[in-house]
Amino acid sequence: MQRLEIIARFFLATASTVMLFLGGVTAPPFAFALFPLVPQPVLSFGIKYGLMRGMSVAVLALAILLLWGGEQLGYVFSMFVLLIGLLFFFLGRIRVLETLVFSTAALVFTAFSALLFILYGSWQAIFDDVSQSLNSSLMSAVEMHDKMGFPQESIAILKERIPEIAGTILQLLPAAAFVSLGLVVLFNVVLLCRRFPEKRPHWLTLVSLREWKAPDFLVWGVIVSGFIMFIPGLESVKTLAANFLLVFGACYFFQGLAIIAFYFNKNNVPRFVRGVVYLFIVFQQIFTLLVIGLGLFDLWVDFRRLRKQDLNPSQAS
Repeated sequence: MQRLEIIARFFLATASTVMLFLGGVTAPPFAFALFPLVPQPVLSFGIKYGLMRGMSVAVLALAILLLWGGEQLGYVFSMFVLLIGLLFFFLGRIRVLETLVFSTAALVFTAFSALLFILYGSWQAIFDDVSQSLNSSLMSAVEMHDKMGFPQESIAILKERIPEIAGTILQLLPAAAFVSLGLVVLFNVVLLCRRFPEKRPHWLTLVSLREWKAPDFLVWGVIVSGFIMFIPGLESVKTLAANFLLVFGACYFFQGLAIIAFYFNKNNVPRFVRGVVYLFIVFQQIFTLLVIGLGLFDLWVDFRRLRKQDLNPSQAS
């Protein structure tokens, strides 16, 4: 009976990860919600029934997508297979959350960049193809707004600024891709900790995400990157600094969210109020920047008094 259960769950996990992946591919507007869930069925199955069985699910799903969808789908899904394999290997070995997320995201990002370079043959070819696709997508979005009856003056301004918008997005695309990979890794680690709470002490040193803080040395990255942005000329260096600044900003954004969640939990704020606040943070840029600032200034203010909690009784006195 147990063997039949394992076999049934094996194929269920395979079907689940394939369907989640295809859902994100065929419905791009929902990709941001579906793609982070793609590794979860495989990871859960592997942790429950064995890592080799879990990797077998990932390999079978990859084979199905290669046979059914061709090489392009296979190439994209192979990145999820790599991410799954890395998490299987790192969980329990790298117990510091930020190191776990950064290491996994960095390796997947490097592998994906190398794969793109091999497929296209040069970075310029990658740039040209992405630029063309991005301009086409932005133009389609503007045409959709035109059909919806938006003012013609606004449509004309948007059309004029498409090259500028596309250029800015292209410049920040590496950092955005890296942050997205980090979010996928973090999301899956959090889900696994909720699904297997007995394993959490073995996986992570952090007791609660509400107590997470970025490493102190990260502030120097913010200072140096921000300083470079104001130096005249050096456009290529500025682009690199802007990408680093975006990554550092994402780190302090999550530290700011951790502070807010800490006080929400401490004061028993109703879930509805929490949801409204989080929606404002995500969709209103001014609130997003305030949360980043909150996370950054926590380095000096220590809003949650975490340093005091880390002291032993004699030091605290």
